[in-house]
Amino acid sequence: MPLASTLLNTAAAHLDPLSTLGTIVALLSSYIVYKTYIYPSFLSPLLHIPGPPNASKYNKYHLPWVGNMLDILAEEAGVPHRRWIEEYGGIVRYRGFFGRQRILIADPKAIQHVFNTNSYNYTKPGRVIQILSAVIGKGVLLAEGDAHKKQRKMLNPAFSHKHIKEMVPVMSLPAKTLGRIWEERAAAHGESGAEFDVCPDLNHATLDIIGLAGFGYEFNALTDPTNELSLAYQELFDTTTTRIQLLRIFIPYYVYIPFEHNRRRLHAIKSIDRATSRMIQEKLVEANASTSSKDEEEEDANKGKDLMSILIRGNEQVGSLEDGKLTNKELQAQILTFLAAGHETTSVTVTWMLHVFSLHQDVQRKVREEFLREIGRPGETSTPLNYDTMNNLPYLAACVKELLRYIPPVPTTSRMNVEDDVILGYEIPKGTEVFLSAAAMHKLESVFGEDAGEFKPERWMDPAVVAAQDPELAAKTTFVTSDMTWAYQPFLTGPRNCIGSKFATMETKILLYYLLCNLEYHPAPGFKFKKQARVTWRPNPGMKLVVKKFEGSPKEQ
Repeated sequence: MPLASTLLNTAAAHLDPLSTLGTIVALLSSYIVYKTYIYPSFLSPLLHIPGPPNASKYNKYHLPWVGNMLDILAEEAGVPHRRWIEEYGGIVRYRGFFGRQRILIADPKAIQHVFNTNSYNYTKPGRVIQILSAVIGKGVLLAEGDAHKKQRKMLNPAFSHKHIKEMVPVMSLPAKTLGRIWEERAAAHGESGAEFDVCPDLNHATLDIIGLAGFGYEFNALTDPTNELSLAYQELFDTTTTRIQLLRIFIPYYVYIPFEHNRRRLHAIKSIDRATSRMIQEKLVEANASTSSKDEEEEDANKGKDLMSILIRGNEQVGSLEDGKLTNKELQAQILTFLAAGHETTSVTVTWMLHVFSLHQDVQRKVREEFLREIGRPGETSTPLNYDTMNNLPYLAACVKELLRYIPPVPTTSRMNVEDDVILGYEIPKGTEVFLSAAAMHKLESVFGEDAGEFKPERWMDPAVVAAQDPELAAKTTFVTSDMTWAYQPFLTGPRNCIGSKFATMETKILLYYLLCNLEYHPAPGFKFKKQARVTWRPNPGMKLVVKKFEGSPKEQ
């Protein structure tokens, strides 16, 4: 020890601080050059995978720390990915910021391998979990491994066919309220109709739907503009710019810098946490409340059909945590997930559908005609709005499927392998990000035909039926067959596919019924927007439409 101390003191006495600093800078610079240029350009096993060069019209100087990201940021989601897939095939290597290598897959075997066969070896990247968990909790959407298996098992009964059928009347209440609000707004402007941004009201309506169907809870977001949850989600989903989102994703701890937008984000997260904590406590009290008579038991049997009540009742039947019981924190995480994912994606889907209807008046007319012919107007029909009725509308079903293909609410999904792997014969080192771009695959002409870039609901229908109604249209349509469905990924595939897909699809159909029977939609003159990929694929700065009252009959359209 004395000898070591003497050597250290001698070395310290002869060290030049400037030389030491220079050595540290040189070592750090060498490491950065190695990680961002030398390794990805010459040493990585991913080099064997074909892909675009580290140059484009957006990266003219081949800057290694920029990679191909400028292409992705400058163009619409999925466009550069589709170009690379068409040029390089079903597995593509490209570069992210700071030379980080990424893998893009668009091959049925590769998708099966990553999202089905080996789904638990491909987890969500840590930076994605860090950003999203504060907003949607570490529920079934973000949980990994055994935690995900446990949560999914507990949630499956709540999303069963039987329970979704029972939720249709509940989903209809906010949808009906929104239809009435818009009808009054349109009527007040006479024949010219009302021009407004449809996004805020749709956000409120879907939040009200998930409140009732998900928790038996009335948020009243549609009728109360000061609703705490509604304002919180508006802050989290509507006000974040692409630049701020990138900073939060790629710079650790950026969210903790006390900028105004970060303070607003934190306030919104705290508001949501307070609301969900209150909801879970109320639900637990409700579930544990004892009944004192048979009559009370029968009365209770007609209550608690919301998702959370079903989940809690099932959870209470599990003996212990070791047997798979969810903790209160895990239950609250499901509320966060239901709230965020349950209202945001459907709101975006219906927004884009109304936009497409405004551009394709013939499609809008056919959907309205089907509603009025098969069900009738809201309030004037004796046919109850139920699950089977809504699912027996073939043109509506085709429109929803086509919208999810044409503008998928979540354009891109990423995973990261937790151990070395091989995909399509290529070595994939541990820690490689693997991307699936629904926005790209859904418009591949090699899969969906030369009309892949067109909105054409008929492609999902029976070719014989379409040919009988419109032979010319049938001749120009590439119909979807079973061998194409691997490339259709609005809800992903495998054990981690979207558990709420049937719920969201039914919710979308119900909203369209109440928003289309008595209303018609047209583009707002001069309004321009961009498709902006945030948590979901949203129109920025919103979606203004001209909404007019429709009072005719199907034959008068």
